[in-house]
Amino acid sequence: MKKFLFLVLIVGSVRCGMAQIDPELLVNISSATSAEMLNITTETEGSLVFNTDDKRIYEFDGINWLRLEVEGNALVENKTANYQITAIDAGKVFVFDSATDVSLTIPSGLSVGYNISVYQIGDGQVTIRGGSGVTIENRLSRFKTAGKNAGVGLICTASDTFHLTGDLKK
Repeated sequence: MKKFLFLVLIVGSVRCGMAQIDPELLVNISSATSAEMLNITTETEGSLVFNTDDKRIYEFDGINWLRLEVEGNALVENKTANYQITAIDAGKVFVFDSATDVSLTIPSGLSVGYNISVYQIGDGQVTIRGGSGVTIENRLSRFKTAGKNAGVGLICTASDTFHLTGDLKK
């Protein structure tokens, strides 16, 4: 019931059009594309933005934009080529369908608790790589999906440190 009331409050208070966030407003939801969100220069911790690309609401935590969760399914994003995740990808499921090997790059600066799932459904394996300053840990030093239909999980456990688990190989 609380989630429903919160959603009604938010939906009833949406302001259309992209603009910088006005810190004087109590409830203000600007709309923006993913690229525009990452370029907002006046964000204040707790600010809300409606992402017009994935039709979700995000909250700024002082460092990153975090997708607000409403009961329902995870957002699945299909990929066929190399990709570098961003802060607004938190909680997504990435499905890679490629005939050739691809890489998923993890940048620095993502929040502790940030997590994604990755699935390989094509023949091309997915290599998970850390960007500059990022450490990816795996007990057996495996960072590549094991083969078709393999799935892995990645979570940020400390600043710029991620743990990778699942169906992996060297």
